[in-house]
This record gives sequence, C-alpha cells and structure tokens, in this order.
Amino acid sequence: MDQGHLDTARDGARELATDRLMSFQELKPSSALELRAYDIDHFGETERYAGASSMPLSVGATAIMRARLSLPTLTLSLVKTFPRIVRGYQLTNAAAVVVPMDHVTSARINGQSMGRSIVVLTGSSDCLVYEPEGRLMAVVYLSPPQREPWAQLGDGYRLVNPPSDVLAPLRRLISVTLEIAAHDPDFLNEPMSLTAVEQSLLGTMDAALRTSASGGPASSATDGYRRIVADMERLIRQDLTVWPRTPELAAQVGVSVRTLQSATQAICGMSPHRYSRVLRLWSVRKQLRIGPGRRSVKACAIAHGFWHLSEFAASYRAAFGELPSETLHRAMREAI
Repeated sequence: MDQGHLDTARDGARELATDRLMSFQELKPSSALELRAYDIDHFGETERYAGASSMPLSVGATAIMRARLSLPTLTLSLVKTFPRIVRGYQLTNAAAVVVPMDHVTSARINGQSMGRSIVVLTGSSDCLVYEPEGRLMAVVYLSPPQREPWAQLGDGYRLVNPPSDVLAPLRRLISVTLEIAAHDPDFLNEPMSLTAVEQSLLGTMDAALRTSASGGPASSATDGYRRIVADMERLIRQDLTVWPRTPELAAQVGVSVRTLQSATQAICGMSPHRYSRVLRLWSVRKQLRIGPGRRSVKACAIAHGFWHLSEFAASYRAAFGELPSETLHRAMREAI
C-alpha cells in the first residue's frame, strides 16, 4: 500500500473512531447526565427552552435521543434528531450554540446551506430550519459572556465556519465531557473540576467564534423567500378546511407561481402543495394525540381539508408509520 492509500486508511479509521465517540454508544445515565429517548410526539419537550418547535417530515427508524449535562452557567446537550422542519427561536437574554457532531451537510436555515457550520442563535430569530436527514448535534445553551466575541452578537443567527483544527477540538471536548458525566460523575462533584470543564468549553467556543468574528451576522439572499413562505403558511392556516391550489396561493401572497414554488423549494425543500400536506398531516396528528373528546378520525381529516378518507389514511400512514385510527386509539388508552 502506497503512502497516499495509507494516509487515507488512517484518516478513515480516525473518522470511524470519532463517529463512535461522538454518538450515544459511550453514554449512559448517571447522577450528572440525563439520558432520554423520545418519540416525535414528545420531542417538543426538549425545544421549549429555545422557543422552537419541530414538524416531522418522516418517521423512519431513527432513534430520537437527548443527553443533557447542567454546568454552573451553561447546559450542554447531545441530540439525535429526525427528518424535520424547525421553527424558532425565542432566546431571552440567552444564546444557543449548535455544533454539528456528524457529517450531515444537507440542512438549511432560511434557505441558506448550513453545511458543517456551527450555528449561533441569539435573542429572537425568525428561522425555519430544513433538515431532510436526522442529525447528531451538540447544543450549548448559555447567557452570553460580556466579552468578545460574544458581546458583538445581535439578535438572529450566525453561521460560523471554523477550520477543522478548531472544530475538531471542540467536538472532542464535548464528547469527552459527556463521557466523563456518564462514567465518572463524581469528578463533576468537585467544584474545581466543574469549573475547569466549563471554562474549557467556553474557551474552545470562543476560539471557534473568533474564526469568523469579523464576518458579521449571517444574512441569506433568500430572506425574501422566507417572508413569502411565512405569508403562504399564514394563509393556509387561516382555514385548513380549504385547500387552495398553488396559483390561488401565489395570487393571495402577491407573487407569481414560479416565485412561490422557488421560495418554498429553497426554504422548505419541497413544493407548496407538499408543504401544505405536511402542515396539515402534522396538525391532524396533534389533534388526534389530544385524545377522544368529540374528535374522530373523519372529523379531524375533514377539518384539515382531507375529503378522501382512504387517500388521507394512506398519506398519514406513509408520514407516521401508522394509521390515524391507531394514533387515536393509543391516545384513548393513555387517557384512561
């Protein structure tokens, strides 16, 4: 094997080791580390602190997990997600730093490719994040320190693209910190150790933010598209029993059909018709999950513009892996 192939093999082995380290394989619950599994109906519990909400695009076999470690001035989480659209954020006097821990590069925020960027969210952000694949990410939630580079952050989001020699140490530090919390929680009971761990995390994040501190807040060329999608969604939600065609939606939004299609594809990764269907199916599921009351599958379907019940049932099953009647029956059993 020549040197080039040898280097490639070594890099591959190193990457596999990193993937294993940066997953949930080495984690277990402890007195310091909270470890929980979620389904799509309860994942929202993990997002409330950030004023965000997720809408699933598909269920699949993805295990939804969260590990959470509380430190004196910040919270560190590792989250394994599912294909989804995320809306948010409302972070009062706080910031969230999202660090990619896998090799997924398909996600977009307000139509802007995220690639393998770190995302920094502060204050109030009108964001729509499109994640067509499940992701593994670390989320650090904190009150921004009153020093550079944090002090210059304004409301909104910023994409930070540190070089690999800055990103890799941050990812390793996050992984090692969580593994210590899982396997040696007593270490974190010592005040000096706890402070040292937190300061290491803050210092490494400082270094990552400084790599693009002069770049200013992220601004996407698709800001106009984001407003168009928001207007379209408001119109859809005004009366879910009516399912307007794309030309009608475009006329009400005040743009051409092509512009509406381009905006929805750029921001949501799909056509206006499909986006409308995803919104309605998720809204139906939330109603069915509330429990029986006066609700029925038929009533919920019609209230959301699904007049052909067999087609609705097939679409619902394709989206959530079960029939709507199964969702309702489970909610009824849980209510007993």
